[in-house]
Amino acid sequence: MSVITREDFSEVLTQIESGRLVPVYLLFGDSYLVSSALTELTARLIPEARRSTNLQLVDGAQADFRAIVDSLNTFSLFSGCKVAVVLSSRILSSRTDLPGLFARARAAYEAGALDVAARSLLEALAYAGWSLDDVAGGAWREISTHLWQQTFGVDRDDPDTAWVDTVVAHAMSKGMALPERRDEAALLEAALRRGFPPNHSLVITADAVDKRRSLYRLIEEKGVAIDFTLATGTGKEARSRQDALIRGIIRETLTPAGKTIEPDALALLMERVGSNLWALSNQLQQLISFVGPVATIHREHVATVSQHVRDEAVYELTGAVTSGDCAGALAHLSRLLDQGYHGLQILAALTNEIRRLVSARDLIDTHLQGRLDPRIPYGTFQKTVHPRLKAVLEAGSTLKSMHPFALHKTMVRAAATSMEELNRSLQQLFAAELALKSTGVSPRTVLESLIIRLCRRHYTDGETQR
Repeated sequence: MSVITREDFSEVLTQIESGRLVPVYLLFGDSYLVSSALTELTARLIPEARRSTNLQLVDGAQADFRAIVDSLNTFSLFSGCKVAVVLSSRILSSRTDLPGLFARARAAYEAGALDVAARSLLEALAYAGWSLDDVAGGAWREISTHLWQQTFGVDRDDPDTAWVDTVVAHAMSKGMALPERRDEAALLEAALRRGFPPNHSLVITADAVDKRRSLYRLIEEKGVAIDFTLATGTGKEARSRQDALIRGIIRETLTPAGKTIEPDALALLMERVGSNLWALSNQLQQLISFVGPVATIHREHVATVSQHVRDEAVYELTGAVTSGDCAGALAHLSRLLDQGYHGLQILAALTNEIRRLVSARDLIDTHLQGRLDPRIPYGTFQKTVHPRLKAVLEAGSTLKSMHPFALHKTMVRAAATSMEELNRSLQQLFAAELALKSTGVSPRTVLESLIIRLCRRHYTDGETQR
């Protein structure tokens, strides 16, 4: 089958209800749409009574596809479908993120999880082509500074890198070895070509995919790839698709609750939530609860319940963080949390911004000789820099979907930041994610601490916040 869009997703559900399953389903794009679709998909594949035995959920960051494939090839003791769901997988990303693995190891070390830190570091070493002997007993300090920086994205001689000795010593004391290097995409391709037992399916979700990869093409051939990417741009067609999507979500949310919304109330709601689908859903649920038995949502209801949660609120937060405005960033954080944003949503927004800056910094270092004037006006950027980057962007850069104006702002911010600083920020983000998912510390405390650390470089550089 070829890739389909959200508009045709109901056909997939209908096929499942009629007993026509495919071995693999790939859902990618906007996280709200993917999450909603996954709920519907799993509800059709596995009855609720059998999910504890026939449904396996795996975090994509920790997914072992060999084990997942083995599980899918094993018949369940119970009848019915057997499904494995891999959440937020990176198996279809463009390349292995060695700096990310290294950052994960450091964050786990800082959290006191030495086993996790050791496994992540050993995995990074395996992908880099180094052995444990290459780093044991301080031997890693003999690796050239340039090669270390190029591989892991951090300065080898940074005092903060001394944690490597502790983690390596821990790995050796536990008898841990480097994992066998394997191409999990190739492993999954081979499994899909062999096929799974009837009514056994693999479901993969992802933020974005590289459609040039052979695994993606095979998934299209053997299964279903569903694109939930939001329409972007300001053209008439894009705006029409955006409007239809938002109105569809409003209708799907309000109709089952027996509610409607008057035009003035809808206009105010859209003014306040913009195109943020998570915020839209949260606001609609709050309005349904607030109006109680009242069938029609009026403007005064929206004015009372709704908050200013446009996408700009998130942009204001990420912009304040990347510019070092700690006080402003903390104020924006408090506003978002008070408006019902989940801590992981906010963390994802910060992570996506830093990843965009990493990609932009890489463009500067690779294609602009490492130089871009942070003061360059948009008009000059559009005439002189953007044409030089156009071929690179069209070839599959993660920044290819950005409007030139948004790209200009991202490139300017990246020009004022080093790759080392950005990779350090990724480490701090991973540590925060670990804290949010595995500790009892409140999201507000974790995120406030994260923001202070992300902004800290501006203070150490002698800048002050007003």
